[in-house]
Amino acid sequence: MITEAAVTVRDETVPTTVAEPGALVRAWAAIGAEELRPPLASGRSAWASADPALLDALTTTALAELDAPWPRPLFSQYTAYPLRGDRVAYETPVFAHGDRLTRAVALAAATGEERWLSEAADGLWMLCEQSTWCWPAHDDAFARFGTVTPSRSSPYLDLGAGESVATIGWAVAAIGPALDERFPGLTARLREEAELRVFRPFLDRDDWHWLGLDGRLHNWNPWILGNVIVAAAALAEPAEARLLIDRAVAGIDRYLAAMPADGAIDEGYEYWWNGAARALEALDVLDRIGGAPLDLAGMPGLAALLRFPQRMQLSAEWYVNIADAQARADDERPWHVLHRWARRLELPDVAAYAASHRRPGEPVVSTGMSTGRILTALLDEDWRAATPSPPPLPASVELPSVQLALARETSGSDRGLAVTLKGGHNGENHNHNDVGSVIVALDGVPAVIDVGRPTYDARTFGPDRYDIWSMRSEWHSTASPRGLLQGVGAEFAARAFTGGDDGNVAAWQVEIGGAYGLDADESWQRRVSLDRSARRVTVDDSWALDDSAGTTITYIVWGELSDEGDGRLVVHRPVEGVRDVVLRHDGERHTIEARQLDDPVMTRSWGSQVARLVLYPAPDASGIRFTAEAAR
Repeated sequence: MITEAAVTVRDETVPTTVAEPGALVRAWAAIGAEELRPPLASGRSAWASADPALLDALTTTALAELDAPWPRPLFSQYTAYPLRGDRVAYETPVFAHGDRLTRAVALAAATGEERWLSEAADGLWMLCEQSTWCWPAHDDAFARFGTVTPSRSSPYLDLGAGESVATIGWAVAAIGPALDERFPGLTARLREEAELRVFRPFLDRDDWHWLGLDGRLHNWNPWILGNVIVAAAALAEPAEARLLIDRAVAGIDRYLAAMPADGAIDEGYEYWWNGAARALEALDVLDRIGGAPLDLAGMPGLAALLRFPQRMQLSAEWYVNIADAQARADDERPWHVLHRWARRLELPDVAAYAASHRRPGEPVVSTGMSTGRILTALLDEDWRAATPSPPPLPASVELPSVQLALARETSGSDRGLAVTLKGGHNGENHNHNDVGSVIVALDGVPAVIDVGRPTYDARTFGPDRYDIWSMRSEWHSTASPRGLLQGVGAEFAARAFTGGDDGNVAAWQVEIGGAYGLDADESWQRRVSLDRSARRVTVDDSWALDDSAGTTITYIVWGELSDEGDGRLVVHRPVEGVRDVVLRHDGERHTIEARQLDDPVMTRSWGSQVARLVLYPAPDASGIRFTAEAAR
């Protein structure tokens, strides 16, 4: 059987999007269920086969915290965002509360024990009493009313509100009858809060940016709408549930019809799990509540969408981290979702990729997952039975919709060199000004890197985003023609992204002058190649500028750089057992600048320091070459 490991992936499929417009709406209407079913099996018999390893892990943590006070967000933590731009202060106790509630719900469902039912009831009651479910970084009350308090009468429906109402929906689906018997009136209160905070705002307003009515779609759409579907099925009266679900289905339909047919997500690997994966989970819920599987005939790009994560993989731990994704991925992903869809669409390479993260005897999913992901993983016997297998690691990948290419020295293996080239534009979701940037990895670990994002704060998604140093082009491995930085917006774009892989040499080139607003008679061409016979990555920059004074080329490097003279440098790797990398350039000179890191998101990938290697071409030069190969 041929899998992705054996071939070059170049997606230029027709049609141009994952799904035809209206395909999901039609598929949902075709089921024609007269009565909605629960989004999750309930009752003691349904939980007899729940994963024991995950239940043990949940129990260990839950017992340790059972007599401790619940995490409770404070007003001072809420105002930390509008007053000083700190979103972590409030989100930390909110997330901790959600994790504890998820554990209680799962254990109450699986064991039927009163202590876990009481624990779940406490957590659910606290949600009812919480002033807002919206995370303060998203709340528009500050702008609308000039206050640092949330609005009870006009609540904002964001990711936080969606997660809270979904947690309640999953809880009622799993343990609702037991809650009604032991705590009469609690589920009625939960329904009232869902109506006030989510259902009415969702139905009454059509200006939510995440609906995508302006054509701009991103991960909020399926994340919130999938949560609305679960909550509506579990909590709303039948007539209203139909309205809510039909509107949510129309929104997710818009999302799938906007995703390119090559399956690429401009938000990057990390956001696939809270974007595309959320859409897939919503489709799973529709199957269950409708009582029949959706007809996927109008969604021919789903296979490509499922393959995007594996196409971004450099090695078991490392990924191509475009946009706000992190380079060093953790294993806290809902791999069971991907595996389930690989089984459904009969994609053995995707199933193998997902199964490469399965550890027999260990919990089927991380205990830090959301309620729905924990509950569905507990009951997924096929995922529990999956055996580890190697990931595909295709020889090369080209994704035209985002102008992203990757090539590796050996298909199916992380041994040797790998290189990426990114074109695109600077108006992408979670954008960094990184047109023309490259990543070079050796033995699966990046050496020339994309440093990624720091911890989110008030600047991250506002007008001051590009005050953050790691968002700017001078801290990406790309060029600075005449010392210019890349501009912000979709008009600052690459063009003429071309190339391919003949089996020995993979090469792509792109014109990136538009990212800097160069004059019409100026140009900057970047060509990136991987020669497998020579075992060498080469980056050739060539330019035609009216005045080249101030021109530089930057490479961000992870590891200690030693300068051996004549344009030769060695990257001494900070990862044990990984070979050093030799870099060469034919510029006139170079400089090395160390950058200390203290942000926890960055240090998780790169430790305490990265380096900025800046190449300076000769004054009369019209090109420069940079190479990377393994030290011998």
